[in-house]
Amino acid sequence: MLNRSAWLLPCLALLLPGCMSLEADDAPESQQQALPGSEVIDFASASTLANTDASGKSGGMAVLKTNSANCTVGAYADCYAQYIEFSPSYTGYLTFKLSSLTQAAPTPAQITQLQLLTKYQGPGTATSYYQWQLYRFSTSSWVTLANSQGRGDWVWTPALTLGLPATEAASNFVSSTGDIRARLVKGAGTDAAQLDSLRLQVSWDVGGGGGGDPTCTLPVFPRGTTWMWDLEHASIPTNLNAQVYVVDLFNTTPTKIQEYKNAGKKVVCYFSAGTYEDWRDDVNQFPQDTYCTPGENCAQSVHILGDWCTSGGGCEWWLDHRKPAVRTVMTSRMQLAKDKGCDAVEPDNVDGYSHDDEINCTDQACWGLTAANQLDYNRWLATTAHSLCLGIALKNDVDQVASLADAFDFAINEQCQKYNECGVYKTAFTNNNKAVFNAEYRKDSGGVTTGWTSCTGTGATCACGESGFAQGDLRTLVFTTASVRYDNLQFTCW
Repeated sequence: MLNRSAWLLPCLALLLPGCMSLEADDAPESQQQALPGSEVIDFASASTLANTDASGKSGGMAVLKTNSANCTVGAYADCYAQYIEFSPSYTGYLTFKLSSLTQAAPTPAQITQLQLLTKYQGPGTATSYYQWQLYRFSTSSWVTLANSQGRGDWVWTPALTLGLPATEAASNFVSSTGDIRARLVKGAGTDAAQLDSLRLQVSWDVGGGGGGDPTCTLPVFPRGTTWMWDLEHASIPTNLNAQVYVVDLFNTTPTKIQEYKNAGKKVVCYFSAGTYEDWRDDVNQFPQDTYCTPGENCAQSVHILGDWCTSGGGCEWWLDHRKPAVRTVMTSRMQLAKDKGCDAVEPDNVDGYSHDDEINCTDQACWGLTAANQLDYNRWLATTAHSLCLGIALKNDVDQVASLADAFDFAINEQCQKYNECGVYKTAFTNNNKAVFNAEYRKDSGGVTTGWTSCTGTGATCACGESGFAQGDLRTLVFTTASVRYDNLQFTCW
């Protein structure tokens, strides 16, 4: 725990500013497993072959299709010699077909997620950017997934996963005959858009008609809900004064979860979605290059989380959550939460981009996570949880609360009162009748002591943070140390 496509729309033409991206190996063997399945496919046809062979490169769409499948020499391979270039006047689109899927035969209504996987290099300035789009058949209009603005001018981007906005239903982007259209739109300026790989990842749920369980009613966590947070005990008393129990996913048995629910508690299950913890049961499911750069000494990796490695204990690394393999594991973890009977999940460490100074370096294979990467990943977590009829908490990631609140059901924060960061939660969560669970530490993991004994806020002897909060706006647990156990509480602020 931390404190504190197939061608990219081959015909995409132009990435818009503000795109959401995620690094991903686009090799077929590292496909994401969605619920209950997913597959990466190539485009089946192109609406035009014109304006695609700038700078002497030849072969047109056939080259791009070959590169998409073969230009996968490691996650960071740059197949520049085989780039296909889309000129500023290119307006065609690529068509992908559900009939290309070999793992299943879902109907258009059963498609739950569409993602473009691409590698590219090109202009990133406002005067010459480009954007990727998918065609929404239900309204006969194009929807932008991302753009190249702000990504750096002619900086090779090794792999991107571009998903639909969280407000969009993937089934609306599939025609009645199973066609999916993607395009690349070139914006202002004269530079060409260069691609060496573009594929489409299609995810489906053949049992839920396109949206998971049609009888699902998501759990709600209204403002003022009380909670207890214990990630260290495998069993805690069922009579604690809390409506919600937050417990560890791996250490808590289905029987114990059912006991809590029988006692009238909602159960939220914790797991880390942003770090590799070498003591977890499913560690063998993570390829090494998701947490340690190939060729790097993992024991001295730049991706190690703070000082968490110990000589005789566990170690934790930041994950490159842009890779599909990471999403495969997280999908399995949320399915485990569903199978165990959890009502909701608490994915932790979902703010890796803000720790970039800890996980980035000069080698091109270092993570270099961006805010856009993080937004894309966190929204995917929320969408996947909801597809399983699980509620989901936004954990920390304070700087992105305003952008993510609509996708999450409640919030869990560590030390926002200590750092005067709670205000955004009032606007984004409390004012929308969503619970905000806050934890403060008299002595945190870094050994810093805070004298939480008095304040002028929501209680006589509580941590109070910013002014303007009424009782119930934040439900604060003050722990004696950074150990998250019910028997380590100093006091509660209810």
